[in-house]
Amino acid sequence: MRTPLLFTLVLCSLFSAHAAEPLPSAPAAHPLTGNWSWTLPDKPCTEQLHYRADGTRQGSSGEETTQSRYEVAAIPSLLGFYRLTETVTDSNGKRDCSGDLHAAPGEPVTRFIQLSPRKDQLIVCREESLKACFGPLKRLPG
Repeated sequence: MRTPLLFTLVLCSLFSAHAAEPLPSAPAAHPLTGNWSWTLPDKPCTEQLHYRADGTRQGSSGEETTQSRYEVAAIPSLLGFYRLTETVTDSNGKRDCSGDLHAAPGEPVTRFIQLSPRKDQLIVCREESLKACFGPLKRLPG
């Protein structure tokens, strides 16, 4: 009779020790996740982008509105850029702040972003260099 009781006590202590272990924390959100805004320096036109943690983006620029899917590198390259690939899934087909019409839905576009040290601003570049970039976009609260 003592053996089953001892076994039960040992088993309960193992379960309680395991239950006391902290649960693993959820992975931190990518620093791109959130709301960003940029106003062209010579025009009263604002671009706003909302990157969601689920890999979707909503954007507005001038008269244009878009919905996209995106993939972004988890860590920056040795040059400090995150590779960002976006594929527009829906667009109203109107012109953006620069007067451009963007690629048709379904065409992926790769850009490179670089975040400020405080991760409250970012620039968007065509290549992994500072030669052809726009911004900085500023992080909006919320």
